[in-house]
Amino acid sequence: MSFFEVETWVPKPGVQAEHDEMVRRWSAFVREHQPELFPEWKSARYFRQVDRYTGQPTGRFVMMFEYISHPAFLAYKERRKEWSGPYAAYKEVDPYQFFDLETVTEAYWEPNDVGVWLDFAGQGSLP
Repeated sequence: MSFFEVETWVPKPGVQAEHDEMVRRWSAFVREHQPELFPEWKSARYFRQVDRYTGQPTGRFVMMFEYISHPAFLAYKERRKEWSGPYAAYKEVDPYQFFDLETVTEAYWEPNDVGVWLDFAGQGSLP
């Protein structure tokens, strides 16, 4: 069963362009090294929070990581915890250096009662 890690943050003041570029570098690195460094990951999705009524950005960003399972999540975190070996290069593209660390939140989710889930794939497309 999938396991989700959801992180939110606000970039440090004055570094939005650097933040955005580092997120792109991070994504390219993960895409290139996924099979060997991130085999437990099923997906990673990046969002910008917007105001409900205006659609205007709030300044907060969200990353949702989907892992194969909770044990796979724990195995990945244990393997990566020292940032050693091949994870030293990953640390170089980690965008946390541009996050206001006081704003970072983490939450963890697992699927529940998937019998009530709705999937409308094929009935339209997202932009």
